[in-house]
Amino acid sequence: MSSIYSSGEYFNKNPGWHQDHSQWKSSLVQRVLKNNCILPSRILEVGCGAGGILEDLYLSIQPQPFCLGYDVSPQAYSLAAKRQVTGLEFRLGSPDQDTSSFDVVLAMDVLEHVEDYLGFIRMLKSLGSWKIFHIPLDLSMISMYRPSYLQQAREGVGHIHYFTRETALASLEHAGLVVKDWFFTSVHLELGGNGQKRLQMLRKFLFFRNPDLCSRLLGDLSILVLAE
Repeated sequence: MSSIYSSGEYFNKNPGWHQDHSQWKSSLVQRVLKNNCILPSRILEVGCGAGGILEDLYLSIQPQPFCLGYDVSPQAYSLAAKRQVTGLEFRLGSPDQDTSSFDVVLAMDVLEHVEDYLGFIRMLKSLGSWKIFHIPLDLSMISMYRPSYLQQAREGVGHIHYFTRETALASLEHAGLVVKDWFFTSVHLELGGNGQKRLQMLRKFLFFRNPDLCSRLLGDLSILVLAE
């Protein structure tokens, strides 16, 4: 059965494949690696999209690691393949048959798209020592009060699962991982792009004082998680 990713439907709705967020997400990965004294020599990204995160990590981390990215979308793969150089590779498909071992495995904004996300997490567990996830926290008071928020997440960017901080972390542990570190993130507060100015002002005020409360009330936050 064709998915919205392999059929091109997702690409038609998101032709840029969120490449404008790539360097920011790479900086989050580098932050958690530095905080936990991890210097990877081999990095795997599952659901790498257009490859921007992996490329930035390849260029930023010294000594330069070997980086491999997988994506099931032919359109994303065609964008990522343009970045390919020695030590930075991309493949179309899934790594479920890959027997290689990696120091770090990335799944950046992927869990919410995968039908069997617990099985997906378990598959990643066998691929490397450390796992890093970026997970949007779609469930909040405002998303419950305004169902259009979740409808947009589903129809616009393909989210089929919705998380809070607690359910996201519990899902990783239920699948057999041990959470070692995590922190809140907010792409719109750091990079801009959300046009609701009054709401964003309130969200910014809360985020830097009590991000957990901000997530519960106003949403539009994510978490970056390091697990093993």
